[in-house]
Amino acid sequence: MKVRIRPGEKVLLFLFAVVVTTLFSTCSPLYPFNPWDDADVYLTIGKAMLSGKELYVDIFDHKGPVLFFLHEVAALLPGGDGFLGIYLLELVCSFFYLLYSLRIMRLFSQSRLCLPLALLLGVMTYSSDFFCYGDSVEELVLPLLSQCLYLMLLFVRDRREPRWWQSLIVGIGIGLILWTKFNLLFFYLGGLLVMVYVARKNNQRRELRRLVGWAGGGVALVTAGVILYFAVHGTLYALWDSYFLVNIFHYHGTTSNGEPPFWWFKLIKLGIWSVLMIPAVFLPVEKEVKWLVFGTYGLLVLSFATLTVQFYYFLTIYAFFPLLVSYVPNSKTTWRNYSLILLAGIWCTATNWNVVTRLNGTFPYCVLEMAEIVNRNNTADSEVLTFSSYDTGIYLHTRHLPPNKNYFISSYLNPLIKQEQAEWVASGRIRYLAREMGAINTCHEYYDAPIPPNYRLIYEGEELFRYRFIWQPLSYLWNLTWPRPLLRHFMEPETENQRMLLYERID
Repeated sequence: MKVRIRPGEKVLLFLFAVVVTTLFSTCSPLYPFNPWDDADVYLTIGKAMLSGKELYVDIFDHKGPVLFFLHEVAALLPGGDGFLGIYLLELVCSFFYLLYSLRIMRLFSQSRLCLPLALLLGVMTYSSDFFCYGDSVEELVLPLLSQCLYLMLLFVRDRREPRWWQSLIVGIGIGLILWTKFNLLFFYLGGLLVMVYVARKNNQRRELRRLVGWAGGGVALVTAGVILYFAVHGTLYALWDSYFLVNIFHYHGTTSNGEPPFWWFKLIKLGIWSVLMIPAVFLPVEKEVKWLVFGTYGLLVLSFATLTVQFYYFLTIYAFFPLLVSYVPNSKTTWRNYSLILLAGIWCTATNWNVVTRLNGTFPYCVLEMAEIVNRNNTADSEVLTFSSYDTGIYLHTRHLPPNKNYFISSYLNPLIKQEQAEWVASGRIRYLAREMGAINTCHEYYDAPIPPNYRLIYEGEELFRYRFIWQPLSYLWNLTWPRPLLRHFMEPETENQRMLLYERID
């Protein structure tokens, strides 16, 4: 069945992508800045690369190079902290995610509700806590997963071979993910296994070989570009060590959100994630489609079960949500249906953390106050170091770049990082120490290194930090209900106090 999206519908999807991205992403002009430490890391490293620093050699994070290339390009755009470029990238990603979500829906339903349901899915996706503040890897790869899922559905259900350029684009997407966050490749591995089975069953081996060939060409194209870049800079080993070896053998992250360090806890996580596949078991669709869902989502879950669960990982499952339209009958578009969809969209918007904190005046501004102090007292020796904590975001709001390679403490627990930070402090070149403490149980011996005696506290701010959805989902939904004038005295939001600290060297 050929899926048609009319030009007017594409325009509507793009305009809606602008709306949801502007409302829910703190990279948008609606917000003063993105307060998420991960996003701060990405853009800070992008700016450092623009200044001539070599990725993984002069400045370090364990994510893939494509992510930092994107942020390096985004940092070229004028305006504030550089998130304008990321906002524009998010607009493109949001549009293609909505476009392919609508195409998937129309594969399984001819209902006129498909378009409004696709718009509702956009609100649900980008208003969810899994979206976080915006600028996550999962957000940027979501349209790639949706596009590939759509083409795989055509292959296994309708026996339609994608055109060569569509297969090439899928391969380019696989290459981008390979060099951004390679564990997401399990999605493609699961899909390939199912497609091999279906191709053997339906005598489509030649078509599958062509598809895989063009996709492999796309992967090779991206990979060649990445390898060439690091070869020209003479940093191939740094790429291998920092991206592959660190992530496979040394990255744990268990201390960053309080997960029990027991092997059986990973099995519990796998069970919880598997429960989310229950709707797929009862989907009124062909068995080949169910196998595809089990293969792609199942292997993705299996890869996540071995990791520390971060709540933004769940954003990837929204690629599968359009399949739920199979439960929607081909009913008429009544005012009742439109009203229910509208009310659901309003609920999602009204309970979104970013919207609520912006309207309530509780958006975290502490880093701007810290940056103002540094900028006001800027001198030739005003080096700043994010000391014994994760990225505070101060580099994006001051006229400074990180002075050293390991400028923040990540979940890659290497004692050399602390040693390097201590050496820089001892050198006398660091005037300010910035620190973020108290959120999500990160206040422990690895992060809480003692402040040197020749530094004095000059700023202390406190802000509410969002807590993890995965631990208390019912409390989360209850506490983010806004406004709640009659109940606010009986149940206050369960957020954690996060302290933002700035120290100055005593000369």
